Amino acid sequence: MARAAPDRDRYRDDLRALLRAWFADLADIGNRFPMLRGQPSPFVPPPPKVRGGDVRDWQELAESQVGSWREGKLELLESAEAQGLRLDLLRVSNVAGHLAVDVAVWGVPEEMQQDEQEAGKPVLRVSVPLVFKGLSLRFFDAKGTVIARLDGGGEPALRLDMPARLVVDAPPGLTLGRYELPMFPPGVAEVEWTLAAQVRAASGETRIAQAIWKTKPEPSWAGSAWVDDKVVAESESEAKAAAPDGTRPAVATTPAPKARHAAWPIREQ
Repeated sequence: MARAAPDRDRYRDDLRALLRAWFADLADIGNRFPMLRGQPSPFVPPPPKVRGGDVRDWQELAESQVGSWREGKLELLESAEAQGLRLDLLRVSNVAGHLAVDVAVWGVPEEMQQDEQEAGKPVLRVSVPLVFKGLSLRFFDAKGTVIARLDGGGEPALRLDMPARLVVDAPPGLTLGRYELPMFPPGVAEVEWTLAAQVRAASGETRIAQAIWKTKPEPSWAGSAWVDDKVVAESESEAKAAAPDGTRPAVATTPAPKARHAAWPIREQ
């Protein structure tokens, strides 16, 4: 399977081939059965009814990824396999003065549960037993010294389980997330990313999948220097562990936006 590929380049090639075959098969089905073209699979939940948000945010998240894959484009900064899942760092975009970091998790199981009847109809609900534990970053200068940290715990600002709810040709087994981060401080030569998620197996056992990557930052990711009202110093023990020379990296404390999770009622039968 593609999610077990040993390295990023091999995984990229395998994923590109699988996506190409996926969209080709869907196109072939649409050509053979025109009435089915653009129709969701019978096992895909209907579009959501969102309260307190705008469904277009989730639509944009899904279409920005699936649309690129449909055109044969695959943006992938880094990837890792952990606990039977594949965790992808897809892209980083500069959006209105902050960074939008898109991630993907492949291979999460789906759970179905039949609830009590509503209006005389049984309701089947589908959920994804995945909990994002957070995305944390460390920033290194050209000498390899940690100069700043960004600790972001919890769910992404925007999360979408089963993107086929909104984009009918989205591949299965996929959860998309978007973290909203402040612009990186200047003078960063390397960024270390740590993405962690908890998944629950059918047996009830929970496992933590974690990926750690190091990338070179793009110039467009950098902003102004972090000033005192946005930065606090680490504890002495953390500072000594991260910076043996005695310097203390800054830690961003910008409050995270409220997470929006697309976990909506699923299907009426």
